[in-house]
Amino acid sequence: MQLKWESSEVMGMIHARQREGHSARSSRAPTTPTSRLPASSPRLHNTAALPATEIHVEPSATQYPTWKPPVKGILSVLPPSLVPYAELSRIEKPGGLYGFYMAYLIGLTYGACLVTPAPTMAILAGTAGKLLIYNVFLRGAACTVNDILDRDYDRQVARCKNRPVARGAVTPAQAYVWYFLQTLGAGAAITLLPNPMVMLAYAVPIQLAVSLYPLGKRVTDFPQLVLSAPIAGGILMAAAAIGVDPFVTPATAAATASLFMSHYIWTTIFDYVNACQDTADDIKAGVRSMAVLYQNTNTFISAMGAAQVGCLVATGVLAGFSPIYFIGAAGGNALWLAAMVKTVKRSRPDICAWWFSWGGLLVSGTTALALLAECIGNSGDVDQLHVEVERGAAEH
Repeated sequence: MQLKWESSEVMGMIHARQREGHSARSSRAPTTPTSRLPASSPRLHNTAALPATEIHVEPSATQYPTWKPPVKGILSVLPPSLVPYAELSRIEKPGGLYGFYMAYLIGLTYGACLVTPAPTMAILAGTAGKLLIYNVFLRGAACTVNDILDRDYDRQVARCKNRPVARGAVTPAQAYVWYFLQTLGAGAAITLLPNPMVMLAYAVPIQLAVSLYPLGKRVTDFPQLVLSAPIAGGILMAAAAIGVDPFVTPATAAATASLFMSHYIWTTIFDYVNACQDTADDIKAGVRSMAVLYQNTNTFISAMGAAQVGCLVATGVLAGFSPIYFIGAAGGNALWLAAMVKTVKRSRPDICAWWFSWGGLLVSGTTALALLAECIGNSGDVDQLHVEVERGAAEH
């Protein structure tokens, strides 16, 4: 498919580039045009690079400076030898953890809405805490294997060039050991949950899928769709963690499938916005993604966001939820997505980074809170769907 560029953003990039002035350009060595890469540079596919003057806006040294030992934050208190491993796990960047973990909070609160009596707040909080531990290891392992497999491409992307494997702070072999240890940690966390074998049946395909996600960039323009499935799968795993089979009856299966699709679509938007930070570098390196394929951010987020909110509405209708859910989940998500449409621009990677840092917490958190309010507000009501869940569970 031919790349479609947002003319307004492209012109904004060009004008910003021109304003740097001839003196600034003459002070640095000439850059390699995007269409003339060395033969040795790895390319993930044969997407033709557009002319440099059309799309190439170099990230500034201030925006992505050369790596230096951290002097603030959690990384600064660690022994220097452990800093690269902590960076592999992204412990200093919780935005990705929100992206993983919030699916589990949605699954917990959704499951609590389906059974009567609803689980106590103590049970929900305890299970949420155990799932958080599991997600710290899961997300850390996923980031680690991503850095291993993408190391050659990370060196060509300004935002990623300082990652530990790309900059040579750890070897791929050392990173694989760290990945294995985190995978063991995730397995240990699963043993803390009720019915560990049931949890394992969900966790194994989730672990495999998030680990293979980086390879999706090599074979498809839709790697975000590969990542979204295992992350949305957390909804099913979390519901099962409190003893709810979300597919036990046709009514619950339809509601659950719609909620799963809503989070699947949201995760696609979430990762798309993150990738919008790197479009020029990704094209130069040959990285395939939906952010490269679909350049019109407004249209993409609007269309996908409408589908996401539509799925949330369908979940509420199928599950017989009250207006509390519709206002909080569907209405709240619609407002956040409208804000994304208004603010996300490729020419402002800092805004894209902000949404990646906080979007998972804000958007998915809104859904989880709406479901929790639904559970609390209707804890004394037993509608037909809830009766069917209990009856189906008893038959199993």
